[in-house]
Amino acid sequence: MRAEEATRAREPAATSRGHRLVSFILLIVCGGTFGLIFSANKIAVTGGIPFFAYVFWQTLGAGLVLLLFAALLRRRPRLGWPYLRAYFVIGFFTLAFPFVLLAFIAPKLPAGVISLGGTLSPTITYVLALALAMDRFRWLRVGGILLGLAGVLLVVLPETSLPDPDMAGWVLLSLLVPVSYASGTIAAARLAPADGDSLTMGSGLLFASAVMVFPFMAGSGQWWFFSGPMSDSDWAQVGAVLINAAFFYLLLEIVRRAGPVFFSTQNYVATLAGIGWGILILAESHSVYIWGALALLFAGLFLVTRRGPAST
Repeated sequence: MRAEEATRAREPAATSRGHRLVSFILLIVCGGTFGLIFSANKIAVTGGIPFFAYVFWQTLGAGLVLLLFAALLRRRPRLGWPYLRAYFVIGFFTLAFPFVLLAFIAPKLPAGVISLGGTLSPTITYVLALALAMDRFRWLRVGGILLGLAGVLLVVLPETSLPDPDMAGWVLLSLLVPVSYASGTIAAARLAPADGDSLTMGSGLLFASAVMVFPFMAGSGQWWFFSGPMSDSDWAQVGAVLINAAFFYLLLEIVRRAGPVFFSTQNYVATLAGIGWGILILAESHSVYIWGALALLFAGLFLVTRRGPAST
């Protein structure tokens, strides 16, 4: 009898460990996959695809991919007000607004300075989650986030500087990008209906993002569609569709499983994965700082995924 009770007592702990392990694996897959988008962006845009058209087609295409999988599983998208609100709010903060803002400030700042702002997203997410009572203060989690941030800074800071002091204002404006990403992650946790599944929700927010980006494409005259034999930029567009389909499904699934703060740490994985994919695909080279950054990154992820005692 005691053996049976002991077995039952161990089951919740084992389930919890298994749940965290699945969430951790999904986080690595999510960040590693999304890291490909930086190489795809470079190949597509330098290959002649207009930026707004590139964003529009990847959101519309990714939405169609998730909708197809949902149809195969006989899951129907919901169109009631709670769902439409979630689609447009999450889509606005996680894709439409930051992508348009990045297009606006891209000519004003070095790319390294802009990428530096994105590493602030996990910290901002945690602050917002604390302010909204969605998480509790944990020293281990704070330490993990700071270690991850230090890892990414170790990559970007040695090569980042402001050539012109007048760029400071543009730097401040660029900080709206990580604020937007963090707000979108919080919105996914707060607004996604409990009975919504990640496939149909992901499809809905991608379609909503396409709707919001369309006026920018139309207003700028950046019309584009596939024509002639497939070029490298065309294949990069197809890759971006698949990357975004996977990313936004995993975003909703990880937030549902482990919360917005945990998900926000994929920014570290995605940034460093982007560097790795750049080495493999674009033959880019980097310094020894990369290895130190990788060590800090995984140390940080280890702390973030551990459940230390909450401070009261």
